Amino acid sequence: MKKIRVQLGPFNYYSYPGALEELDKLFPAESLKKAFLIHGKRALAGAEPYLPAPLTRLEAGRRFLFSGHCSHELVDNLASHLAPGKPDEAGLIIGLGGGSALDTAKALAVKLNLSFAAIPTIASTCAAATPLSVWYTPEGKALGFEIFNRAADAVLVEPRIILGSPVEYLTAGLADTLAKWYEADILTGREKAAGTHLPLSVRLGIAAAAALKETLLEKGAAAKTAGETGEISPEFIEVIDAIILGGGIVGGLGEKYTRVAAAHALHNGISVLDETHHIPHGIKVAYGLLVQAALMEDGSLQELIPKFRELGLPRNLADLGVDSNNKEKLRRFVEASLVPSESIHYLPFLVGAERLLRAIKTVEELGRI
Repeated sequence: MKKIRVQLGPFNYYSYPGALEELDKLFPAESLKKAFLIHGKRALAGAEPYLPAPLTRLEAGRRFLFSGHCSHELVDNLASHLAPGKPDEAGLIIGLGGGSALDTAKALAVKLNLSFAAIPTIASTCAAATPLSVWYTPEGKALGFEIFNRAADAVLVEPRIILGSPVEYLTAGLADTLAKWYEADILTGREKAAGTHLPLSVRLGIAAAAALKETLLEKGAAAKTAGETGEISPEFIEVIDAIILGGGIVGGLGEKYTRVAAAHALHNGISVLDETHHIPHGIKVAYGLLVQAALMEDGSLQELIPKFRELGLPRNLADLGVDSNNKEKLRRFVEASLVPSESIHYLPFLVGAERLLRAIKTVEELGRI
């Protein structure tokens, strides 16, 4: 039997209106007084009405305005500023914002061996609940991800903050979390075909991914409507918890069997194109999921395209601002998706440039109907 490491997720998870008040109960007053907050500009503005007193009292030197991407250069610079023994040494790292801001805060906390609290302000990824950070170059090119020894000490979800964020982020989170099932199904299917006995934790991860798929396909549209109308609904709460917590749990239970396959490799590939740098991670994963489905030829493409139309997710390259007739763009996209280290090679068959281009063409044809 193969070894597997189970990492269930954050030590504490709260998700309800007023959840940020738990911060006082979870961390000592001295740690909160010396906390270092990494936040986005819009994230802080949206969260301000709900911030607990310890965060509103933080001095300017204990707040870092995040913009851009989670990069090694940025984390190293912040670490040198906050290294233990310096006058402004931090007692706790708090990330407030989207996936890249949380990944930056998380990586910094790991580097400095400090406690970490995540306050997601959008429901676009499971970054708040996962023990990993996705690395980019400062310019926005995806480099891959790094798994850490622990996840957040606390994740505090204030639904009213997320309700005030652009609905595009919610749909991105829907797609990224849907991919958990479709990628895990491929990874575990390959192992089953080889006669591998999957550990119980992996089987639990697959069951969780199936439950997430069912929840998101059934309730995603209602959650999106709630986001558009600004009214909290049971579907909205369930979907944001599915995205933020559920996605993290699946990866933690199943490890390499439930993390990434072709959809995320295709995300990385298309991220080399400048016109996609501003597009949320999950939106690009959504397109990658369609191409993965076309590669698998298992009928899932026909299931996904109508749902993507309903949810406003991309169904072709034009929806990502990419010209499908530009051969140079396609060449770069395909080449970057097929580098030897990419997870597209976890598919149960060989994928070369010609086969991938055929799958892209299939998506273009069906996605325009």
